[in-house]
Amino acid sequence: MMDKLTAMRAFVTVADQGSFAAAARLLGLSRSQLNRQVLWLEDHLQVTLFNRTTRRVSLTHTGLAYLENIVPLLDNLHDTETQLLQGNTGLRGVIKVNAPMSFGLSHLTPAVLAFMRQYPDIRIQLELSDEKRDPLSNQFDVTLRIGLPETNPALIEHDITYTSRRMVASPAFLTRYGKPVEPSQLTKLPCLQYGNLLHGNYWDLMHQRTPMRVKINGVLSSNNGDVLKHAALKGQGIALLPTFIVGDAIANGTLVPILEAYQPDKLLISLIYPPNRHMAMRLSVFVKFIQDAFEDNDFIPAL
Repeated sequence: MMDKLTAMRAFVTVADQGSFAAAARLLGLSRSQLNRQVLWLEDHLQVTLFNRTTRRVSLTHTGLAYLENIVPLLDNLHDTETQLLQGNTGLRGVIKVNAPMSFGLSHLTPAVLAFMRQYPDIRIQLELSDEKRDPLSNQFDVTLRIGLPETNPALIEHDITYTSRRMVASPAFLTRYGKPVEPSQLTKLPCLQYGNLLHGNYWDLMHQRTPMRVKINGVLSSNNGDVLKHAALKGQGIALLPTFIVGDAIANGTLVPILEAYQPDKLLISLIYPPNRHMAMRLSVFVKFIQDAFEDNDFIPAL
C-alpha cells in the first residue's frame, strides 16, 4: 500500500518544481516512480491534481486548494519531528504573521527583530495591512488584532495588552481655536476621523464610566492612523488615536491631550491563530515573547 505522507510530499515537490522530471531528480526517484505516487494520491482523493501536457504540468483549481491546505500541515509535521530528534533544543521553521500597518511598523517590527536575534533559526514572514484579513483563508500562522475580541470560534485568541486612546491636537491648533472643555464643542471644531466619514460623524467616548456618543465635525478620514497623526501635527484638526500611534508625540509635546475626562475605553491587543497551530513550539515561543514585549505598556515613552 502506498504511503500517503510520501505521496503528499511527492505532490508538493512536483508543484514546487513545476515538472515531474525536476521533482524526481530532487527526490532521487525515477520519473515513473514519482508519477505512480501522484497518481495514487489522485486516485485516493478521487480528484485530478495536475493538468498534464507533453511539455508542462500545472495545478488544477482543486490541486491548488489542496496544496494550500497541506503545506502548513507538512511543515508542522517536519518541525515537530525535527524538535523531537533534537530534544526540543532547536527551534526552526517559518511563522507567517499579519498585523495592522501602524502598530506593525512602529512597535511589532522591533519586537520581531529582537525575537529573531534570540531564535535565529526561525524565519518570520511579516505582512502589514490595515485591512482585516481572514487568518484561515490567508494561511496566517498568527494575526495581531486591535479592537474588539475575536468572535470566530474556529480561532484561538491570546490577549497581549491594552492600548489607551487620546484626543490630541497640536499646540498651534489649540492657540488658533482654543482648548475645548466640553465634548459638545467637537461639532464646531475640525476633527480627524479613523475610518470612513460615511459610516458616521461621531466618536464613542466615556465619562465617569458612562458611555456617550458625541457628534463631531469630521473634515478628514483615513483607515491609517499615521495619516491622521501627521494631519494633527500639522494643525489640521483634533484626532482620536491609540497611544501606540501618538504616544511619542504626547511625550515630546508636539501633540497635546484634550478632554481627558472623556477618553474612550482601551482597545484590546491580541494574537489570534488557528487551532492546528496551537501546539507548534515555535509559535508558542513567539506568542510568549510578544506578550512579554508589550506587557504593561501604554506606549507613551518617558522623557
